[in-house]
Amino acid sequence: MFRIYVILLLLPLLCTPSRSNAADLTSIELKLNKDTIYTAPNRDCSPAVIQIVGHYSGGKHRQLSLSDAQIEVHTLAASGGVTVVRREGNRLYGVAGGTAIVTASVGNFNSQKQIVVSPFYRDYHHTLVLKLFLGMEGTPVPRLANDPLFQRPHDVLCTFEQALDTIKRTDNLTAGMPKIVYLVGWQNGGHDHGYPSWDEVNPKLKRPQDATALDSLRWLIREGRKHHTTVSLHINMVDAYRASPVFAEYLAKDCFARDARGNLYSPGIQMQGEEMYNVVYPKEWEAGLAQRRIDKLIAMIPELRLGHTIHIDVFIAQRENGEALSLWHARAENGGLTPDKYVATQRKIFHYWRDKGFDVTGEGIFWAHPAGEGFTGLQAQSWWYPGDPGYQMQIPERLMARGRTDRGSDGDYRFGASMHGEEIFKQDLQNLPGFLPMFCRTTLPWQYLSQFERNSFTNDTLTYSGGVVAGPVDGHRVIRQGNVIFRQDDDLFVPALWSKSLAIMAYSHTGYADKVWQLPVDWAAVRSVAIYRVQMAGKQLISGNVSVENNELRLHLSPDEAVWIVPAHEAEDG
Repeated sequence: MFRIYVILLLLPLLCTPSRSNAADLTSIELKLNKDTIYTAPNRDCSPAVIQIVGHYSGGKHRQLSLSDAQIEVHTLAASGGVTVVRREGNRLYGVAGGTAIVTASVGNFNSQKQIVVSPFYRDYHHTLVLKLFLGMEGTPVPRLANDPLFQRPHDVLCTFEQALDTIKRTDNLTAGMPKIVYLVGWQNGGHDHGYPSWDEVNPKLKRPQDATALDSLRWLIREGRKHHTTVSLHINMVDAYRASPVFAEYLAKDCFARDARGNLYSPGIQMQGEEMYNVVYPKEWEAGLAQRRIDKLIAMIPELRLGHTIHIDVFIAQRENGEALSLWHARAENGGLTPDKYVATQRKIFHYWRDKGFDVTGEGIFWAHPAGEGFTGLQAQSWWYPGDPGYQMQIPERLMARGRTDRGSDGDYRFGASMHGEEIFKQDLQNLPGFLPMFCRTTLPWQYLSQFERNSFTNDTLTYSGGVVAGPVDGHRVIRQGNVIFRQDDDLFVPALWSKSLAIMAYSHTGYADKVWQLPVDWAAVRSVAIYRVQMAGKQLISGNVSVENNELRLHLSPDEAVWIVPAHEAEDG
């Protein structure tokens, strides 16, 4: 990890209060008017402004002249150790995505603040990210034959028209939380076919009334926005197949991985008769082919620009055993393309997508990359996220958001984890079994916790900004803010921060009768509430006028029931 130090004397402020005796100074406080600097052109990219306050004996305090202070700014975490923040006068400007630490020193006193530079167009820590599997043609190899996916017709699992219906029902179950749905298998042949080409949309997925499948895909993207959902694409930049219309060109330009003897190397096969090969990113980039296929995809589907997001699956830099993707090209005489050279090209690819208006999300971090490379400040969200508490304390959620942290459970409730949805969609597209309970147990509390800073993690308890605390209490898993409980095991009572007005979503796994919940302080003026049942068909009014006494609400929930709670005067028609 690089650490870049910039030591600068700042200009004095125009207005300085009368000076107290410097000998009476007891501490200083560095203040920034914001803790996040954005750099994407659709965001407020204004700089952070520095102030220093001196605290004196007797309780006095005053704003200090910055010319009396020494300021140090250095990068904490960023892919490639790049400079994250540039200082001009009393302002800090974002240079690259990552985190930086700002330290002010006056005499023997110092004060620090961490600042995040976000280069992303979207707020992924506010957003439920899902994948929707559309289909996969072919016959699986024996090792995959028992997968539930292949126990039924799988050429088409979901058409574009069915996808919109699924999006509508998902939006109802998530009460309008912002969502991104990446379509898997949208291209001709379905999942993982045709690479490295992205030029043809699967004709089997089109609507009858449309001329082409491309028209249907573009229609779906536009319609999804009406249901709090950005529809985008799951793509792959490493795999390649002989059936691809660009295979011969890539082969001629030596863009495929080779074994130590120089023969084309196939790392595996999923569908019978379709060997898979790997693209050598540096060679593809040098030949201009990566840029070309990105540009062609955006031109083909201009609606993608509206969502500002794309998902690159299996964006690896080396094999899982640490070997180079192409042993032949890793030799010095054949280019010396070791994994670090792949990473350097991947960074160029991240920036190229960003310059075109897209954030890139990915399958994982710290996986099949050189040690320590997590693409901090480049990748906006990770489908599989590390459960290491140290990493989670270091990197704020708004800089790297998450999907799931493990395959077998809901993850660590103290940090939170989101859900995937893909496995539920594959299982039963019509009934979405278990979707609502999983959403309530994982994404609902994660989305709430992600709005706060993680301050400390001690004695199994995680403390957030705003007085929010997550940790065990008398053997129960609890998230609270003072006396207000948001989670007790799998009973949830969580403010819906994505709502434009006051709202709470409550859920219970086992159910309960007459459970009393303390309402948050911003509900103090509410005297009655409306309660709706959350279901696939939309909210169903249970009662439009439930009394609130002493800022407490008494609820009854059946097992795996979720309800939406709003002030009674904001009740909608049932």
